[in-house]
Amino acid sequence: MNKPDPKIKSPKTKSAQIEQQITDAQVADYLLKHPEFFKNQENLLLELELPHDNGKAVSLMERQVSLLRERNINIRTKLDEFVESAKRNNEIFEKCKKLILDLIDAGDPDQFFAALEKSFKEDFQCHAYSLIIFSDTPHQINHFTTCVSEMAAKDYIGGLIRAKQPTLGVLRPSEQDFLFRHQSDKVESAAVLSVRKNRQIALLAIGSEDANYFKPGMGTVFIGFVADTLAKLIPKHIYLKHQ
Repeated sequence: MNKPDPKIKSPKTKSAQIEQQITDAQVADYLLKHPEFFKNQENLLLELELPHDNGKAVSLMERQVSLLRERNINIRTKLDEFVESAKRNNEIFEKCKKLILDLIDAGDPDQFFAALEKSFKEDFQCHAYSLIIFSDTPHQINHFTTCVSEMAAKDYIGGLIRAKQPTLGVLRPSEQDFLFRHQSDKVESAAVLSVRKNRQIALLAIGSEDANYFKPGMGTVFIGFVADTLAKLIPKHIYLKHQ
């Protein structure tokens, strides 16, 4: 009996080699280039099964429907988040607008600083707030606004005074005590912004009982707008030497 020539491979062997040469990437690439492939292969589409997370196999069509449903849920969730964020930003904007209009309408220093205090306490519901104005005539304006010399303040908040960008997050104990005084124990995170008009004339500090409320890198558009407004209006109510 003649032995088969080992050099001559059977069709089955050749077919197996061809199958081995076709990679998953090639199959995927082919299907992407021929999206109509399953158009005339409905039976094949129904027979193909994919393992599911629960271990039960599902058809390719069922899996596609499931994926589309999951994507739809994710898109709707993101849309809801965008809408909620827009609502919050609109509420903050309205509060900022009201505060700025009240500050502009203030006829004297008492009305000006009272409007600022009322807005932060009642509208923004801040747990702590402080406005430190640098002046050569130190004095207390109200519970939350103080005039101090910049030289004296540097011993406690020198780093905050020198900061070019808003300081957000956890403050040093000495900084926090100087800014918030009797309210210092309530503050777990804070935002400190420079109030500038040609030079630095004040520091605006806002504190929260939530350790994650103010975090490094978060946006400061609205509070920065308030700080810029204070820079324009404070000199009209407080005499600042070399302003």
